[in-house]
Amino acid sequence: MPFLEIDERGSLEQVAHDLAATQKEIDKALASTLSKMATWLRAKSVRELAKHLKLPPKEVKRRLKTFRLRRNARGKSVTVWYGLDPMGVIHLGAWEERAMAGGVHAFGERFYQGAFIANGRAGNGGAAASNKQVFQRVGKSRLKIKKVTADLGDEAQKYIEDHLLGGFAFEQRFYMVFERELKWRQSK
Repeated sequence: MPFLEIDERGSLEQVAHDLAATQKEIDKALASTLSKMATWLRAKSVRELAKHLKLPPKEVKRRLKTFRLRRNARGKSVTVWYGLDPMGVIHLGAWEERAMAGGVHAFGERFYQGAFIANGRAGNGGAAASNKQVFQRVGKSRLKIKKVTADLGDEAQKYIEDHLLGGFAFEQRFYMVFERELKWRQSK
């Protein structure tokens, strides 16, 4: 799980010293900045991960969770959780190719040869009828089938670490928002 830590004693104290802020103003500005950065990171993650992984933005958004500000002995923190488990191909807008190819197409130019769409394990009728899934036969027998999934884990993790958190833009934005919050609190 990627983890980003911003050193409170370094640049934040320098900004606070330059603006002659009190400790109470610094604490409130930092808490507000962390919440705003979590919202910004979530929006940026949806946009960029959807584009990079060739996924519908709706499905990326469904797999992101933001947790509220938490205070503990180590300081303040906000958590953005990324669900990177394999995703069922049915969630990628899958449709069957019944002509020559014989398979399933999905969002992002994905094609699964020999796959088909059928009801999942929930059954045949009622509310379960909408429980469609994409399956593929494992052998020649009729019922040895497996659910087809799109793997996100490694590629998404690398992109998050390198581009979303590891980039200079995140830290630069953090300090810009912190300074703006601190100035606003001093002007009240």
